[in-house]
Amino acid sequence: MIKQFNRLAYLDWMRGLAVVLMLQGHLFDGWVRPQDRTGEWFWLSQFLGGFPAPIFLFLVGASLALVLDRMRARGASALQLAQKVLRRGTWILLLAYAFRVEQFLVWYPASKGSDIFRVDTLNCIAVCTLIIGFFSIPFKTRRANIIAMGLSTAAFVYITPWIYPLRSYMPSFLLSYLNGNGQPWYFSFFPWAAFTLAGMTFGYALLEARNRIGEAEFFKGVAGTGICVYALGVTMSLFPALEYGFFDYSLTSPHYFLVRLGWILLMLYGAYKWSARETAGRWSPLIVLGQASLLVYWVHIEMVYGRPLHSFAQSLELAAAARQLLWFVPLMLGLAMARDWRRLADRLKNIAHDGGIRNGEMQDHILMHNPPRVVADNLEEVLKMAFRREEKRLDTHAAAFHNTTGATEEAATELRVV
Repeated sequence: MIKQFNRLAYLDWMRGLAVVLMLQGHLFDGWVRPQDRTGEWFWLSQFLGGFPAPIFLFLVGASLALVLDRMRARGASALQLAQKVLRRGTWILLLAYAFRVEQFLVWYPASKGSDIFRVDTLNCIAVCTLIIGFFSIPFKTRRANIIAMGLSTAAFVYITPWIYPLRSYMPSFLLSYLNGNGQPWYFSFFPWAAFTLAGMTFGYALLEARNRIGEAEFFKGVAGTGICVYALGVTMSLFPALEYGFFDYSLTSPHYFLVRLGWILLMLYGAYKWSARETAGRWSPLIVLGQASLLVYWVHIEMVYGRPLHSFAQSLELAAAARQLLWFVPLMLGLAMARDWRRLADRLKNIAHDGGIRNGEMQDHILMHNPPRVVADNLEEVLKMAFRREEKRLDTHAAAFHNTTGATEEAATELRVV
């Protein structure tokens, strides 16, 4: 059974895995010379590098389902849910355009003004958050959302080959978000939103299963579903008669979606099993990277494709590029840790200043993040404060429990032990 503090660590672990796959995929794509791009190792690198975008979009849907469900449980109205989705999606969209403006300035005068309006990964995540988040709000129960999101995923995947090649009189700016044909780029709403819809389905199914069968049984079903979905995608790819519309096997086809979704579900099962280990509460580099994925994404793009290391651009042998990972990945991990340590130090200072601490919060952060010396200097004082506060709380509850009609001595003792 997964410990309380590590209960959803597998989602951050999964996101961290996507970050590592992204780092190696982009580094090889950006730095390996043309004559070394035909071998099996480069192909494997790019095959693995094709997983981060589907994983990120899937986890966006899963996280959004968890957030909306938690708000519903607290009695949030439909308007409050909509405001949450709007703030979340708008913030990501603003970050996306800030990123594009920054890249435009870095490469000026070689860059073009139209580059600012390219639809990239963050743009796609923002639009998926807004559209799919709003779509989820009218369905008030988990089961209703599971059905609605599941059916929408299937329908979305089915119609994508017909939608993708459409031309219309829409402004190119908007058409780029629809299918990438306005300002040609890779990450448009079709086909990528299918992974967010699938993630929403997963998120609501996870929440429903927790109360009914438990996470362990649920993830066995996730693994089985992953195998079946993958097998279905591979089988469908063997029949050319199933092709229709703009049928790109590496982008718009249902086969592509099913195979990638199958892999994602199997990876999730592996992440869950890894997080269920007895030692799972210890510091994890993948979890740290997963929690700082946006920062790492932004910085590594500038390093791999930007001006600072432009001398490496498509100039390294495959083996030489692989060696760069030995310093590049630890550098990104250090960046993520520095961000996390600073935030944790500030939080501990605030806790000490306020004179209070939420039950279990300190334990969670110590086990998950392994704070550096700057945090450890204040750790003893804060822990003593936490233990005194917790002891007082338990004494209060135990006394109240003794005074409750029908309370037994055995139950009161059990309460104190907890």
